Amino acid sequence: MDTAKKYAEKLSGFAMPYLLCAVMLSAALNIYTEEVFDIYTAAAAALAAALFALLEFFRKKKFGGLFYFGTLILVGAVPNIVLRGGLFIGFIQWFFSGGQAVALRTEFITVFIIMFSFFFVSSVFYFTRVVYRSAAVLLVSLIPFALAVKSAAVLNWKYSAILAALNLFMFIYYSRQNSLKGAKAAGGSSFMVYADFAAAAALLAMIIPKPSETPFYEQFEKAVNSFQFGGNGVTTVLNGDYTEYSGNADDLIMGESRLLYYVRTNDPVYYKTQVFDEYDPEMRAWRSSGEITGDKSWQEGAELLSFEKLSSALEAAEEKSPGLYEKYPAARAYDGIAETAAFSVIYTREFSAIYVLAPLRITDASVSNLGARYSCRSENGEVFTNLSKLPQNRDYTVRYYSEDIFGRLIEAGACDIGFEEYGQLLHDAYQAVDYGAEDNDVLREFYYEYSLANEYKEENRSEVSAEIQDLADELTEGLDYDYQKAEALEQFFQNGGFVYNLAYQAPEALDTPEYFIFESKMGTCSDFATAYTLLARAAGLAARYTEGFTATGGQNPQPGTYYIYSENAHAYPEVYIPGIGWKVYEPTVAGGRNGGAGENAETDYIAFLLTAVIAIAVFAIFILLVIFYPKITEGFFRASLLFCGSEKAVRKLYIRHMERLGAKLEIDPLPMTLEEASAASSDKTGISLDPIAEPLGEHCYGGKNITREERKAAYECYKKQYKKLIKRKNKNKTKER
Repeated sequence: MDTAKKYAEKLSGFAMPYLLCAVMLSAALNIYTEEVFDIYTAAAAALAAALFALLEFFRKKKFGGLFYFGTLILVGAVPNIVLRGGLFIGFIQWFFSGGQAVALRTEFITVFIIMFSFFFVSSVFYFTRVVYRSAAVLLVSLIPFALAVKSAAVLNWKYSAILAALNLFMFIYYSRQNSLKGAKAAGGSSFMVYADFAAAAALLAMIIPKPSETPFYEQFEKAVNSFQFGGNGVTTVLNGDYTEYSGNADDLIMGESRLLYYVRTNDPVYYKTQVFDEYDPEMRAWRSSGEITGDKSWQEGAELLSFEKLSSALEAAEEKSPGLYEKYPAARAYDGIAETAAFSVIYTREFSAIYVLAPLRITDASVSNLGARYSCRSENGEVFTNLSKLPQNRDYTVRYYSEDIFGRLIEAGACDIGFEEYGQLLHDAYQAVDYGAEDNDVLREFYYEYSLANEYKEENRSEVSAEIQDLADELTEGLDYDYQKAEALEQFFQNGGFVYNLAYQAPEALDTPEYFIFESKMGTCSDFATAYTLLARAAGLAARYTEGFTATGGQNPQPGTYYIYSENAHAYPEVYIPGIGWKVYEPTVAGGRNGGAGENAETDYIAFLLTAVIAIAVFAIFILLVIFYPKITEGFFRASLLFCGSEKAVRKLYIRHMERLGAKLEIDPLPMTLEEASAASSDKTGISLDPIAEPLGEHCYGGKNITREERKAAYECYKKQYKKLIKRKNKNKTKER
């Protein structure tokens, strides 16, 4: 009967903590699979049961903490083992999007189950089986709900009810138990599980959305800016409208991370949304010059803007009017050039926008699947439809010529020509070829694009300060061609010590392009694009400030699939280069298609190295503390005796020994008299406790002072007892095993 009662109590001590872990795992998996019970839930429950048994086995071992540490190392290595071949980025996107951004993969769910099973089980096991802490168990129970909040999922109310009930039942059960009152965790095990719990608390803090206003949050953001996955967590309204003033890119980047689009493409590019023409120094933003209008029949002209077709047209002009190549040597650079057709299938998510994502050299937008009758393109390249907003969770296709050809043309010398000279080349060639032929249409379209760029340059000559004008003159001095000037300006930012920092805000009175360029050298993509555009216009280039998105934020394991999050919003300049037309330039450091360049890359390496060194140092100190924790605490205790009188020192020796004896051998020494405690200690250790117990009894009951000799003898007795207890195994645990 006693045996049955013993096993019933033992089962009760396991059942509720295990059920709590199983329910938490089911709730967490429900966010990603939307299933209450399936094969994944069953696997997680089985793994949790095995981990409970393993941790109970570790608890009975002398070096249980080290065994636990070894298991922790193995679990920590799981992501590196399973998530190979670029899977890690996909897992991060899958995890933080609640499984919405990336399709479920076996590798993802395997890592999730192993990591969360180990965390839930080890934390709940420690805070129930070793030392009961109801608040800690409750905090761990909140993790599934934090995951749900982050991924905008709604957990079934039954999970809340079951988890609340289990926490309440455990509180009642453990409050009535005395078995753990005198128990102490082994030093190593205690440190390990507290570290595990601290990591969970950090995870909880990371996955819960931050409030829109937090005291000292800006200082915190500056400290961790280099280590964020993207976005600062501030809730904002995602704006898919055309706006009068720029800044939507910054709003999207600084808002809570949201998946806006995912893209299937053979050529990821910058996707334009809107161009802003005039810089307003009072608003410190760019302004659209007017209502955006466009041409419904734009595709035919866009299709003609092919350098392969231009090559054929120039060749025909040379045949009709020999001497064209001699007069314009840059025209020979197009010989033998071949265009590459590209496409992007864009899937809209829960994001309403007016605009179609438009690559720079777009030739067509197939929007019939959206329910639109037609698309229009503005003179600045913005594309929209007859719909007030594009529908969500639908797809459309844009086709365009690849921008990779630009590098080949520049290298071949197509851009070694002045602005006016390039216009004259197109005009002369147009006059030479037969009217009505395709070659004539091609040259007419290139000349029309050139004329619009020339008109844009003349109408948008931004007034700049003397400092910006002087800098533009200095950076472009001695350069003959526009592409050389545009590249020189780009290199100024890439190699000029500038820093990309979302958290930085210039003093209100000094929030100007001049302060950014010459003083702070720190800001967002909008600051970089603004400064570049103003410098480019000061240098005589046709430049425009553009906002849109990049598709370089992350590529999942499926080749050709990209994701556009809110933090992929981007501001960048476009410059019209004679010989190739409009071209994207990237002044923003550590951003854009090439991921940054120049001296700022060194900062990232230094930050990474410093972080690694600190992490290794902290880890090493932690391991040393775990290994030597018992000796450290014992050393502090013995040192404290030096500052005590003899009576207090002997009393502390007795209490310390009996606490250790009670924890080690599962006896309760509190109700015992000194004689009973001495007898119990002698029986368990084989060493008499009289040198401690006798002088303490005479002092407590007879008022006799303890001499220095008695204190010394008590201390020697304590050291012998300490050594014996360290070596002795727990007989009760041996019987259980």
